[in-house]
Amino acid sequence: MTTLVSAFLSNVNTRRPVEEYIEFGKHFLLADINKVIFIDEILYDNLSIYENEKTKFIKINKQTIYLYSYIDKIINFSLGGADHTKDTLDYIIIMCNKTEWVKEAIEMDLYKTDQFVWVDFGIRYVFDCTDNEYRSKIESLNCKSYDNVRIASIWDLNVQSNKDCYAAVMWYFAGGVFGGPKDKLLLFSELMKKKCLDIIEAKGTLMWEVNIWYLIYQDNNGLFDRYYCDHNNSIIDNY
Repeated sequence: MTTLVSAFLSNVNTRRPVEEYIEFGKHFLLADINKVIFIDEILYDNLSIYENEKTKFIKINKQTIYLYSYIDKIINFSLGGADHTKDTLDYIIIMCNKTEWVKEAIEMDLYKTDQFVWVDFGIRYVFDCTDNEYRSKIESLNCKSYDNVRIASIWDLNVQSNKDCYAAVMWYFAGGVFGGPKDKLLLFSELMKKKCLDIIEAKGTLMWEVNIWYLIYQDNNGLFDRYYCDHNNSIIDNY
């Protein structure tokens, strides 16, 4: 059995209206599988109708995310080629907190499951299938089990990029899906937090979570069980 973990906060970028993200997320919420969703407290009333025995909402305020207490040190934030309607500092902080939310869900252990899987709340938009097919794909995660961190990968991890990982997005990992057993995910969370704080201290910046995951992978590749995909159905189908 598996617990899915996700989060959604409003007003972190202007790429899409909040209503559009919510529409994508509704299909995720309707999937018949255990879910823990960290939700912006100002959105809870709009989504509370989806809360049931398999869907638990945890109300949050983005200012309580640990990285916000270091925001005064992020003085060199500048992402080359970034989509400035999307890749705001708020958005990057949210992306870098995925492993922390998985950690919190594991510590709560509401459904007493051995496996946990992060799925981006609005990931529906990359899928080319019907809504029913999408929900079936999400539900298929319930019967999959791995011994290490199972993580979606796009670029060939054996080919080194000449891009600056502190400024350009690097798609060695897809970002939208990762999972595995509690102990390995807790270790991943610990490594991610340490790496984020090291980058802030040394560089005065922060970047996409997938870039930081790649830096972690370089020193801890035995922690991960990679599978190849793209930003389409394969991100779930190949999990």
